Amino acid sequence: MQPTRPIGMEDLTDDGRQGVRTELEHDPLETARTHVRALLHHIRMLTGEPGDVLDMALQTAQRAFAEIDACNSLLDAASERAHALARELEDHLAEEDSDAVPGLLDELDTLAAKVAVSEAERQVVLRILGMEDAGIEGARTPTDDRDPVPTLTAAGLPRVPSLYDAEQPGYGTLTDMMAARERIAAQRAAAHARRSAVVTEHMTEIVMLLANVSVSDPALNEEALTELRHSYALWLACADERQRDNS
Repeated sequence: MQPTRPIGMEDLTDDGRQGVRTELEHDPLETARTHVRALLHHIRMLTGEPGDVLDMALQTAQRAFAEIDACNSLLDAASERAHALARELEDHLAEEDSDAVPGLLDELDTLAAKVAVSEAERQVVLRILGMEDAGIEGARTPTDDRDPVPTLTAAGLPRVPSLYDAEQPGYGTLTDMMAARERIAAQRAAAHARRSAVVTEHMTEIVMLLANVSVSDPALNEEALTELRHSYALWLACADERQRDNS
């Protein structure tokens, strides 16, 4: 009699699947061993050929563990790269090298997509091993329960002072007025720099949020990447204002 191939163990991955993930809360290897032992016992009673069934089950388990290891490795790499992207973003904006920013945001978007595919594959493996509850679906914080991604608008930036502000004192002489103009010009320059710095800090904070969860939460990724692109547009507007003020 030919051994019966365990149902559901033919294919472990599918490039078209998409999904989401976080770290496993339980030991996947030990849980998998428990399910494989139970499966072997059942098939052994049905087929009477435990040797072939054992080899097949062990090969399937090895493939499953290798797939889970690959998913874990990608999460580690994604977290490391996202942290590096946060540093690069901060450096480029501090140097006013804004042309490099779109490429960094695109790379972050691509990284999120790769993690999503990998986590979908992990869920397939866990379902095959009967370990769905050990995956990220139960570990992820629901969107309604987690803090929203922080947002920033022009209204939240430091104000740029004006020579004609109501709090400015009257000028008794031309010398007083010229001195006031110089003082306000310095204050305006400092305000422009601070506005850009606030946006830079905001964008860096958001990338760090993604890095801290290995870019593995699709809902968080979508919110964060949208806010990053809005914030980048705000940073460019601040740079334009500063240039106009200096011209």
